Amino acid sequence: MFNRISNENKSKYYFKAFPDEQKARKGYSGYRNHKSEKTDVFTGVKVAAGAAVGTALPVLYFLKKRDGKIKGIKQFFSLEYGFKEMMAVSLGAITGGVLAGLTGEKNRIHKKRKLDEGVFQFMNTAVPTTLVCGAIKLCEKIKPLNHSTYKMIGTGAGLISGMYLGAEISNKINDPEDKVPDRKLTMKDAIANVDDAFGALVIAKFPGVKHLHVEKALPVIFSWCGYRAGQSN
Repeated sequence: MFNRISNENKSKYYFKAFPDEQKARKGYSGYRNHKSEKTDVFTGVKVAAGAAVGTALPVLYFLKKRDGKIKGIKQFFSLEYGFKEMMAVSLGAITGGVLAGLTGEKNRIHKKRKLDEGVFQFMNTAVPTTLVCGAIKLCEKIKPLNHSTYKMIGTGAGLISGMYLGAEISNKINDPEDKVPDRKLTMKDAIANVDDAFGALVIAKFPGVKHLHVEKALPVIFSWCGYRAGQSN
């Protein structure tokens, strides 16, 4: 196929971060998964396993460091997440999913898109969490702002602005020479990928969120992010 197009168009086609939105995005699933082709069963299982292993390794590391030894499956979901734990588990899950997806993949364009989606998934976790952490600490240091109302406002602002900023940073990393139009995060995109930013709600430590046990679900959420990155094409 590349022989039929000019070098300029070849470059644009190869470096394009994601498929054309009209073809790749079909409703909610398109915004979630960024796939132009259906993932076969073998690839799906392989990527899911890679994301699961990538999630488990940092979790087990932190648990062993805290408790000395691993006792059972319940302990796996007992990890208390701070910023450090959040970043390590998220990065591990996404790296595991992407590496598994790249294994045996011969299509160069699909490889590029898996890497691009991995960057996007991580930035969509890391940037909102970082901004929320900063907002919470700022509220705690400034006495008039040290109130749940202001912390909630800061959390909301950090989540929304962080998701958009994460997309901008992803564009710079994935396409540093600005060869293709930037990927713009739409409201539908943000809603579809909001689970990436659930960790920021855990960092905020609101009582209501604690009762939802979102923290226990973080390994599953991060594994899912890694899976989505690894199967993206």
